Amino acid sequence: MATKARKRKSTDECIKTTWDIDGESTKLLYSDMGVGLLDEDSIDSRPLTTPAQAHMPDFTQPPGAPKASHTQMSCASVSNGYNQAPGNTPVIGQHSANTEGLQICKRLRLHGEAHGDDMFSCLSDELMLSVFQWLPRTILAKCARVCRRWKRLTFDETLWRRLDLAGKVLVCGVLGRVLNRGVHVLRLAKAEIHTPLYLDFHTAFNNNRFSKVQYLDLSMAMIDVEGLQQLSGVCRNLKKLSLEHCTLNDNICGHIADNKQLEVLNMCMCEGLTAEGLSRIASQCLRLESLNLAWTDLSRDSVLLLVLCLPKGLLKLNLSGCRELLTDQDIIQLVATCPHLKELDVSDATMLTAASVDHMTLLKGLEYAAFSRCYHITPPAFMTLTQILTLLALDVFGMMKESSLQQLKESMRHVEINKYPFSSIARPTTGVRRTSIWGLRVRDPVVV
Repeated sequence: MATKARKRKSTDECIKTTWDIDGESTKLLYSDMGVGLLDEDSIDSRPLTTPAQAHMPDFTQPPGAPKASHTQMSCASVSNGYNQAPGNTPVIGQHSANTEGLQICKRLRLHGEAHGDDMFSCLSDELMLSVFQWLPRTILAKCARVCRRWKRLTFDETLWRRLDLAGKVLVCGVLGRVLNRGVHVLRLAKAEIHTPLYLDFHTAFNNNRFSKVQYLDLSMAMIDVEGLQQLSGVCRNLKKLSLEHCTLNDNICGHIADNKQLEVLNMCMCEGLTAEGLSRIASQCLRLESLNLAWTDLSRDSVLLLVLCLPKGLLKLNLSGCRELLTDQDIIQLVATCPHLKELDVSDATMLTAASVDHMTLLKGLEYAAFSRCYHITPPAFMTLTQILTLLALDVFGMMKESSLQQLKESMRHVEINKYPFSSIARPTTGVRRTSIWGLRVRDPVVV
């Protein structure tokens, strides 16, 4: 009995239900919609004829890829109502249509696509670094979040040797992390730097973890004395430094003096300079070649110290803005202390006379001299500078009338007169170029 009951149940389940359509209701429905049934003789009721050999484009392969053979392509049968009929003619349900030449195919998966293989894992660290070196620093920071290997490679020192953070706002701890990445050339002009620079500064300093910065531009940077003292305290390899318009103290000057390889120092318009701080710099930085102390409000003691203790190998010096503090005797002593000077700017030193100009003729290698607004020097006194055969440029802005200036130009035809209104001594950038400091490029290369 149980067997018969199961058979009857399976038979009932196999019963198909057929739905009939009421033609009258269909016509009424079409009439309400504003349409009607097409006549059998109507042109629109005829099926569209498709050529048997219609050419259908192959969408299974990208342009330019090699075509796969028939043995590599297989037709896909769709489970929800799509059946493959003999003759390679796809049918939908039980209703046939004239769709000759159409095939539903699947694309072969490329090697490594199904398993998600990492092609970068096949590259060595050297090749990866050669790829990363073309990326901007912002993209490198994002690549560091991919995996541990990428983080280790993106923090490699070779990728962070040159960095431009000019005009940026650096919150506490950011500059310390940048220095720890081994940057060598760093531009921080007009940057806003918040302290502390190191969140664990005392630990970093006590462990003798000095930075590798060699070229540092802090011109017009917004940094307090404490922050600048922290920064200078971890720098021992500086070769060129610009602190234009920064506030200093004796401790900062002492840290600067610890850089024995320092060659260029720009302290134009700095505040807080004293004779003690300058004494340490002048006595310890013996390789100094270029020094800019323009408009630093030096005291008389500081001026006397400089003309006596500056390094003998100094080549470029800017002492403009001393006004009544710089005298002819100071110039005579300066020429004796630094006999190899090539560029000298003493503009706005109102106490200088023609004796200073005459004594400068002893500088046989002088190439550039500036006496702008030195009102006690008469125009004929500059004619003695023709004895300097190496002289190339002379600035005497505000010193003479146009007629006297023309006579001077005719007498010194080989010298360019009043060509440089602003001094470039020890400054990291000159003119409109802001992509490099001291001739070293700091911005990311533009990849087209």
